[in-house]
Amino acid sequence: MQLFEKIFSEEKSVLILGFGKEGRSTYKFLTKNFPGCKTGIADQNTAIADEKINAPLHLGKGYLKAINDYDLVIKSPGIKLNGIRENAKEKITSQTDLFLRTFSRQTIGVTGTKGKSTTASLIYHLLENTGHKAILMGNIGLPAFDFLRQIRRNDWIVYELSAHQLEFVHASPHVAVLLNLFPEHLDYFKDFESYKGAKLNIFRFQQTGDIAFCGKTSAKIVENCETIFDMEKNFGNSVHPQQLLQLSGLKGQHNLDNILLAFRVMQSLGTPVSQLPAALTGFRALPHRLEYVGSFGRIDFFNDSISTVPQSTMAAVNSIPQTDALILGGFDRGLDYEELVRFLLETGIKHFFFLGKAGERMRALFSSHQNNKQLHPVEDLNTVFYELKKLSDVKCCLLSPAAASYDQFHNFEHRGDIFKKLATGYRKKQ
Repeated sequence: MQLFEKIFSEEKSVLILGFGKEGRSTYKFLTKNFPGCKTGIADQNTAIADEKINAPLHLGKGYLKAINDYDLVIKSPGIKLNGIRENAKEKITSQTDLFLRTFSRQTIGVTGTKGKSTTASLIYHLLENTGHKAILMGNIGLPAFDFLRQIRRNDWIVYELSAHQLEFVHASPHVAVLLNLFPEHLDYFKDFESYKGAKLNIFRFQQTGDIAFCGKTSAKIVENCETIFDMEKNFGNSVHPQQLLQLSGLKGQHNLDNILLAFRVMQSLGTPVSQLPAALTGFRALPHRLEYVGSFGRIDFFNDSISTVPQSTMAAVNSIPQTDALILGGFDRGLDYEELVRFLLETGIKHFFFLGKAGERMRALFSSHQNNKQLHPVEDLNTVFYELKKLSDVKCCLLSPAAASYDQFHNFEHRGDIFKKLATGYRKKQ
């Protein structure tokens, strides 16, 4: 493949750092297109040794030492670089970095602490429904290298970008969108400023003529970033908020903001506003994002497992005001929950279920305020459903944890899937 001939020459040695989904994508790409390139794999997971892989393996606790033995390092998102020399970072790149260096002019990049998958999917859906050719990729679970052979000159590429993917980039998308910015991933980044710095790389390398958009909460962070505050000013009378939510199948003011930001991106590409509401038709909410599971045992269940920060839980509760049982907690990353607890104390929610160390800390904050809420510490999701059978006053149960899932689950999808399985099997005790 001519795109990267100079980078992956036979004289170069390349280390794939991290062998998860993106690392495997990189390995498949290199072995198929550059079989002469000297490729190694480094990962903490020693079970990789049991696989049939025709490459040097550097596994176990000391896997980062392999960085010193290679000319180029393609880092997978989320791999911590603890203890490596500063000058070694100069040879670190990533799929995202290499992709943007080549395709930035036709890329629409979307990042933010929350909402990026939904907004990227909205933009892709709108492009497809208004006659454009588009490809959706990135943090949504679709590695960029898997699509290289499909891309044509006039295609638009919608790239969902995480802070991990943006950390080592040296190019920015032609159209860059920052939805919001809250403290997150502080178990990886040393502080909020480092996390913010990675996110802002989406704008840092933009060129003259490139376009930057910000959501309401991130407007003050970036200069010369267009925001959506006045719907009438931007879209006139042709757009009606509730109609847009109904057409899209989404809930909540935060999702209306995502829709309007997607509309503004489409406008910047030359699509008339009049075409956009109809183009929403057929869009559906992504799994684990205010997902209506169904009514079982006379209780409506909603799955918002994607919620790993307080702000997204507050948005979820505002979107489903009939909630009277809320499941909170999980892996504790030291986030500040005081604002969330004060907010929840003012709601009509009667029952709160608390999971994990983060749940323990939230329950302690609830207890420090005088209140009449019913606080239920639970060991796991199974216990939540066991306790629900004892309650006669619950009509709507929402999973929106405001915490990471890694204490009991592989990821937020695993947590949401378990919740949905338990909900669909729920039967009220007679």
